[in-house]
Amino acid sequence: MAGFFGNPVARYVTQGNVYCPVGSWAALRVGAVNQVNRQWIKFQARSNPSLAIRYVNRTADGTFTAPTASAHDAVIIPSRSIMGEPISEDVVVYGRAVNKAGTTAGGVRVTVTEYS
Repeated sequence: MAGFFGNPVARYVTQGNVYCPVGSWAALRVGAVNQVNRQWIKFQARSNPSLAIRYVNRTADGTFTAPTASAHDAVIIPSRSIMGEPISEDVVVYGRAVNKAGTTAGGVRVTVTEYS
């Protein structure tokens, strides 16, 4: 990201949708890998279930291990919320749908935007 009067300015942006099911974690990124030189990520849960978020750091061998734990102690983003964070390409954000009481949806569509 370039600077503009001391503020970061994106030079490259990618945007896409990711489907996050209820039963497993999905990587919240636009392609198969994180955007190179990514500095920020923004995501929005687009339907009724809430979105549980977990962060995974790059391991010593350069890979990422998807979370296997449940969503009970994860960060929960309410449905239709927009959240942006300063996350580099060395971190993968994973999402998982969390149904509210009485909801039977199978997952949530998340719009993801990556900035570098």
